[in-house]
Parts: sequence; structure tokens; C-alpha cells
Amino acid sequence: MGTSTDDAHTHYTTPVHETADALRAALREHGLDIPGLSVERGRVDLGDVTVTTADRLARLLGAPAQKVERNLEEWPEAQQVMRRLGAAFKAATGGGFLDLYFHHDCVRCDRDAALTLSPIGLPEAQRLLSSLSGMASFPGQTREATAHQSHAP
Repeated sequence: MGTSTDDAHTHYTTPVHETADALRAALREHGLDIPGLSVERGRVDLGDVTVTTADRLARLLGAPAQKVERNLEEWPEAQQVMRRLGAAFKAATGGGFLDLYFHHDCVRCDRDAALTLSPIGLPEAQRLLSSLSGMASFPGQTREATAHQSHAP
């Protein structure tokens, strides 16, 4: 059973649930909402995110900004986001692995492009949380500016 993505459940007091709740709060503090973040089978499941959110997470974790030739949600650009996020996650967690899968936009099912982020173990989740907790925000921005940017159209 997963934790709610909207609020913390006080009856879940395991380290993995506490870490997932703290990770959700830290991501929100940086202006990132990862609605699918939950706990499944003792691991933190990061779920699906937009390509834009994945790009912002990569930059937050230290990846350089990506030069976008076309729409970020197109295949070549999304593949670059995946590589950058994977490398940034590895660096931020001291060698952790984040498996990523790209879902291109689907006219038939009327869904935007997204990336599925694999579940991560407690040690990786704790190191990710530690990395996020030690960061002020995106380089050159305050947390308030970052939060405002995430709500821009």
C-alpha cells in the first residue's frame, strides 16, 4: 500500500515512509511536484513525471541546462533529459541508479509525454533527500523564484 501523494499518514512510521514524506516535502520546497511519489514494496516509487519536471529535477541535482532545439517532449530532447537526469541522480546519490522510461505523447489516449522514474531503495532515497536538503534552489535563483517559475504557463 502506498502513501498518499497529498499528505503524510501518521500511522506510517517506517523509515521508508518517513523518507518518502520528507522527500515529497523537499521536492515541493524546490517547486517540484511529483504526484506519483509513493511507497511500494518497501521502496520509494517516484512514478511518472512530465519531461519538463524531469529536466528541472536534473538541473536541481546539478546537470547543466540543456540546449533545446525543438520541443523538450520530442524523442531526441527527452532522451537527453533522461541521460542528464540519470547522471545527476547517480552523482547526487553517490552511485545510485535511476531507471527511466520515456512515454511519448499519445494523440489516441490524449496524454502528454512523460517519464517513468523507477522505484529506488531506502538508501538512495535518503541520499537524494540529503542532496535536496543541502541545496538552496536552482543556481542563481531563490526558492521562491523557483516555486513561482513552476506555476508559470
